[in-house]
Amino acid sequence: MSDAQEDRASISDILRFAMMQRICVSVVYNNMDMLLAPHMLWTKHGDLHVDAVTVERAGGAPKVAKLGTFKLAGLNGVALTSRLFTPFPEFNPQDPKYAEAPVAHVAA
Repeated sequence: MSDAQEDRASISDILRFAMMQRICVSVVYNNMDMLLAPHMLWTKHGDLHVDAVTVERAGGAPKVAKLGTFKLAGLNGVALTSRLFTPFPEFNPQDPKYAEAPVAHVAA
């Protein structure tokens, strides 16, 4: 297993745990510090992605709460926080976009 594959496996494990426990994770994405509430870990075209609600971006809350998609290869510095979250009411684990290969999701 290459270092990049090991890193993705480690990030995947952190995200799975965070979803099970409903814990936000801190990440760096596109050189920006973010706090995410992960909801779905899934595969698209062979790449792992996470759908998450952005709780904070660069220290502030976003204007609109929404579920965004983040490619795991673009996430850096992924770490668990002590902040808990409530699942986003509009999250649907049965959404057809997850049909290719769902890995794990937050329990409603």
